[in-house]
Amino acid sequence: MKRQTAISRERARRSFEERLVVAKRSRTVEDAKFRARQAQGKLRRFVQIQFHKQEVVEALSLRRGDCNRCGACCEILFKCPFLKKNDDDTTTCGIYEDRPGQCRLFPIERRDLEEVRGSCSYYFIEKPVKLEKAS
Repeated sequence: MKRQTAISRERARRSFEERLVVAKRSRTVEDAKFRARQAQGKLRRFVQIQFHKQEVVEALSLRRGDCNRCGACCEILFKCPFLKKNDDDTTTCGIYEDRPGQCRLFPIERRDLEEVRGSCSYYFIEKPVKLEKAS
């Protein structure tokens, strides 16, 4: 009886360890997919800003909200060396006035928000609101 209990405990332990290995591998795969999506997004935004300026202007017309200074956009793929963390959990850009277009215009589209690990306060509307002339 004791031997059978020891065997079942060993199987349960092995099963638990195997589940941990599978979960860790799954997280690693998910993280790699997320980083690949981030890299693709960085490249896409660079090309948009450099070569499709009118499309960027149109896309930004759908963006609403203000920056909450969470710094999540400054940590896509790597932490920006100019990002400074404050004591109140906000961040500051060390080159704010001279920051590149990709930083200045982030997020350009709704899908850009899927690349940040944080709580970006920007959001996008479906289509721009046309204002009528006042009479």
